[in-house]
Amino acid sequence: MKMSKLLSELKEEEREALENLAKALAYFARGRAYGYIDRLANAFSVVTARQVVTEALRDLRSLRDRGEDAYLPKLKDVEAVLRLSESDLSVLKVVAALALSYG
Repeated sequence: MKMSKLLSELKEEEREALENLAKALAYFARGRAYGYIDRLANAFSVVTARQVVTEALRDLRSLRDRGEDAYLPKLKDVEAVLRLSESDLSVLKVVAALALSYG
């Protein structure tokens, strides 16, 4: 399924999941630390995507634990994005683009 069709065919909760992960990653865009966003946009496999998401969430949790205002998406949102990426990795480019626009 091509991304242009995929976005219009997503369920509301799937779109929200993309947006919520992007909102979390926007923290890095605001700080001009684009590493996680770039790596996610350029992920060549689901394994790479999972690793990038895990590392980014770990850093966001650490930042929040230190008192930073860092948003963490819900587990169901992360699972939904990773599930979508299993059938179409280009969904990760959408998450990255949204993160940059939210940042």
